[in-house]
Amino acid sequence: MDAFEAKVIALIAEIGPVEAFRQLTAANDRELLSPVLDNGRRLARERTLIYTTLVREWAAKQHASFGYDKPFAVVALGGTGRMEMTPCSDNDFAFLFEDALEDNAFLLHLQEQILYGPFKQAYGFKCESLPFTLSDIPNLDGKQLNAFLDMRPVYDPDGFTDLFRERIRDVYDPFKHFLHLRAYWEETWKEAALECERLDRFDIKNQGLRVFLAGIWLLAGERFQPSWEIYEHPVCSEKDLAAYAFLLRIRGYAQLRHPNLPPGAAPGNHPEDILTFEDFVSFGELLGNDANELEKYNFANAVRARLLSARRRVGRFAQGVMQRALRDGRPIRRGSPIVLGLGGLTHAPLDADSPSKEEKSAAALSLLVASRRYGLPVDPSELHHTFLNIGEWLVLTPQLAELFYEERGSLAEVFAFLASTDGAEERLFPGYAKFESSLDGRVMHEQRFLRGALERDKLRLLEEYVREGKQRLAQAVSEYKLTDVGKNLSVQVEAALLNADQLAAIRLALKTKRLPLTEADLEAREDETRTIYERLSSGISGIPLEEYYERYAEQGGFAEPTLALTQFLIQNQRAFREFAKISVASQEQVERFVDLCQSEEWLRALYVFNHADQGAWQSPDTSAALLPDGFNVSELYIKGIEHYHPRPGMQEQMVRAGFTPDHLDVLEDLKGIFTGAYRELSHRFLYHLIELTENPDKGPLVRMIWDGPTSIVGVAAKDYRGLAASITGALAEMAIPLVQVHIFSAKRYGLALDFFHVDLPDRSKGPEMVALIDEVIREKRYINAGDEAELVEVRGKVSLEPWDDEGRYRLMVETDGQVNGTIHALTYRLHQHLGANISGLTAYTVRGTVFIAVYHDLPETLTLEEAKAIAAEKLVRACAP
Repeated sequence: MDAFEAKVIALIAEIGPVEAFRQLTAANDRELLSPVLDNGRRLARERTLIYTTLVREWAAKQHASFGYDKPFAVVALGGTGRMEMTPCSDNDFAFLFEDALEDNAFLLHLQEQILYGPFKQAYGFKCESLPFTLSDIPNLDGKQLNAFLDMRPVYDPDGFTDLFRERIRDVYDPFKHFLHLRAYWEETWKEAALECERLDRFDIKNQGLRVFLAGIWLLAGERFQPSWEIYEHPVCSEKDLAAYAFLLRIRGYAQLRHPNLPPGAAPGNHPEDILTFEDFVSFGELLGNDANELEKYNFANAVRARLLSARRRVGRFAQGVMQRALRDGRPIRRGSPIVLGLGGLTHAPLDADSPSKEEKSAAALSLLVASRRYGLPVDPSELHHTFLNIGEWLVLTPQLAELFYEERGSLAEVFAFLASTDGAEERLFPGYAKFESSLDGRVMHEQRFLRGALERDKLRLLEEYVREGKQRLAQAVSEYKLTDVGKNLSVQVEAALLNADQLAAIRLALKTKRLPLTEADLEAREDETRTIYERLSSGISGIPLEEYYERYAEQGGFAEPTLALTQFLIQNQRAFREFAKISVASQEQVERFVDLCQSEEWLRALYVFNHADQGAWQSPDTSAALLPDGFNVSELYIKGIEHYHPRPGMQEQMVRAGFTPDHLDVLEDLKGIFTGAYRELSHRFLYHLIELTENPDKGPLVRMIWDGPTSIVGVAAKDYRGLAASITGALAEMAIPLVQVHIFSAKRYGLALDFFHVDLPDRSKGPEMVALIDEVIREKRYINAGDEAELVEVRGKVSLEPWDDEGRYRLMVETDGQVNGTIHALTYRLHQHLGANISGLTAYTVRGTVFIAVYHDLPETLTLEEAKAIAAEKLVRACAP
């Protein structure tokens, strides 16, 4: 105990903690406002001792009175631990427990004191403290871990602080800590070290003190030592330490010049630390009123000169320490042959005179794993060392799997580096050399990049999904609400829910999708309606899918479940699109899709893979509903997830919303409305449907719903045969392309709830379209017998087959005509010639051919063969049934 600490203890005993705190800090302030400037270190130390002595006295009293008998300590962290406090510094303490924090009565007692006022009333300041146990140590990271470097015991009857530091050392990653400091150096401190002459704004903490501490912490981090031990290191000269102490002294003065400023935006940042031009010209004020103008002028010049020298010196010190560490090479872990140097990551030469292909491959791939894990570039010089002629000797080793399983960094950037070598990717992924130089629909359409660059873009998109999804989950108040796909479907969140094995499978599928040969590839090669580059753009290796991945388990280190999922994704890469063509999937279709996916995890993986694979580009003739975020794909996925996680019944929600049992009977007649994506869309129409049963003269409700890439027209109306034809007629009149239709009918009550998906880039046309649809429904237009003469003639192929067990049929038409006029003609003729009620419709285009599927019923008096004959004669001309 030194003299000042003894003085603090004596004063506390004499006049009490609050008055002692007031007098001692006031005396410290007076010295800070004096012209004596060589006492920065002493004043900072003494100010810290005021706080630590009071906290130690309080902690000892609480410990004794409560009778807590397990290891416990109060420690100071960060600047408080370094004993470098100034007037506006945060006091930074921590409670260390060996026992668990949950239900810890002593911790609750301490927190009641410091959080709710008793401590401040008794000691004059608010104690800033968080609790930690030994089990928290593996989770210490970044700035918080850095604060524990300077952990100093304040009250520690059991010597628990030393044990805590040793446990940190046991799990501590020095290289990760080095990268944390290096990132701050590149973002902030490096520039500050070079801007020593700036006068308009100088953050003395972040652009001065912490510049010096960057070098100190870098050295301390090697063995997790406290900063005050590094102050004794030979690399720290007396002049360096004096410059740092002078900055501490000026900081104290500057903070007292800026009283009562609002708090900073981030914890630990203080607006009082910002020196402006006015502060730089104010140093003469330290001499007081007795000094004349010339004395103040000369004194201020001397202070500015010392301040400039101090800023330069701490900058040179930190820059020298950082560059020396990189020049010597910083190993990624103790004993590792991989080090970070000035140019990036390098691998030490292999020990053997003639290393094998396996040894050289393991070294090269290990370097890439480290590059991804730490987000660091490979030193370009390695192209003439570890990666020299890699296209001649690279073989599969287990490090390849590490690349794909690693969740940090960017796999896309790793392969961008590997792409700068010739032949390396071909040796890892047979067929890749032909793939990256071949052409497909996207390359021919965009005419900008080869396929290798586009493939890496897909990996980047997946990485973006995962990163954003994890951020959303971390920030969400309720994870359940965010993961309820029926209300908040988000590919980002779905990607973040995948585990490391599943993400590795998606990455491998994106990388190799076009390389193994599948049945679909063989069919495409026989399809002479396709261009030559479309026919040969996939299956490039010629190796059958089931054989392609065998060596990745045997030599590449991949787990069998990962490879099984990869093959599933490639085999079913078009599954979402094929199933989504069916419009809103029936329960039978959903069950078939769920059976195909085998598990919730594989369903989610296929959904995310579909987005990453197709999200960046789609063929221009792809229907909006079939895009990865299109309505049909989303609807299918939501229903698939609901198979595993049934949503709460709508009936209970409706009762709470005021619907009566009679109302529920009406709504339950709208079969299928309470599952999938339409469940949320239907809410805005339910009250109107009830009113239609109570008021027969009430007109329809027509509303626009903007949903992702598709605009939806919702219609709640009294049903009549030909309703769909009336609405398609209105759309045809306005030349608004129709993508698909889904119709929900309450047959017992004569109600219809229809959703028409339209392509409407110009939203200003929405009100006009809504008004016209409302009008044609009220007037039942476009369904009269005399209207047929004005319809387009549909030419092409037609088929009519049973669709499901509920008595529905599917009319399938292939034509090269205009979509809009064709759709209206079909809906009109189905009504006029077949007497059909339409329940759904989809339309999409593939290579110039329009495919239209209409789902409908048939009158009981009409047989299927009779209906087929009518369809061939009346619906489509020049048909080939």
